[in-house]
Amino acid sequence: MTEASQGPGASESGAWDVLLFLAFSHGWTWGFWVLAGLMGETVWDWPGVAFFYVGGAGVLLGGVAMTRVLYGWPGLQELGRRCIDPRRIPVRWWALILLLFPALTLIAGLVAIVTGASPLPLDFQGAGARLLDPASLLAFVLFILVIGPLPEEVGWRGYLLDRLQLRWNALVASLVLGLIWWSWHLPLFGLPGYFDAFARASPTPWDFLWGILPAAIVYTWVYNNTGRSVLAVILLHFMHNFTGEFLGMDGSVRPIRLVLEWGVAMGVIVLWGPTTFRRGGHPLDRPPPRSSRRIRFR
Repeated sequence: MTEASQGPGASESGAWDVLLFLAFSHGWTWGFWVLAGLMGETVWDWPGVAFFYVGGAGVLLGGVAMTRVLYGWPGLQELGRRCIDPRRIPVRWWALILLLFPALTLIAGLVAIVTGASPLPLDFQGAGARLLDPASLLAFVLFILVIGPLPEEVGWRGYLLDRLQLRWNALVASLVLGLIWWSWHLPLFGLPGYFDAFARASPTPWDFLWGILPAAIVYTWVYNNTGRSVLAVILLHFMHNFTGEFLGMDGSVRPIRLVLEWGVAMGVIVLWGPTTFRRGGHPLDRPPPRSSRRIRFR
């Protein structure tokens, strides 16, 4: 283990800090999602949709609860600041956060046209219609934000990534988090009608895995270079999900954009280094000191 991948609490915490988080993220979520799938013809029918949204809060609850356990109230306050403080994010990183996935999507669309994969790979007409309907656009934005980026990133990056980077370097921590992130989504493939909300065919679990792994690397890269900003990865996650749905990518564009995303991830590893994803060997910003409180297991 490299020096950069170690830190206070890396050796004494064992695995309980991650396992208890998973009890929230996976146990809570999977339990409620199973109930949601049993309540109606689709997961969007009442009351199943209520169980679905409550279940989706498992990652958020895990991040908040475990931050409280490990770092006490000061840790929760710090987590709150990281979720709302835009000053942690340098200007150049703001540009990357807001423009990376729109740019990759537009490039993928252009490639689809040039290669003859699709004459109309992106639905600009539908996007324009949404822009002219502010109420519909706001509802769409809130749906995309609540369905993933906002609750997930408080747990995945706000809590879990820090704990994993105390054990491993940035690359290994990203891949481990990616596998956990992917496994958390697995019940969605059995929820009736879930993917109907996105007007596209359901991907396979393996397709989903290949999409999550490069995202996990890119999100860690942004997180590590923005002072552990949860706001940065919430916005990046939002732009990742929003851009594809807003522009109505057809089936020909998604694999092209995925190749481009893997290219960005490989570029991060090669150009920024796998240890911290930060140039110049700069050490990572670390979570606050552990709380003096201890949980005793009998």
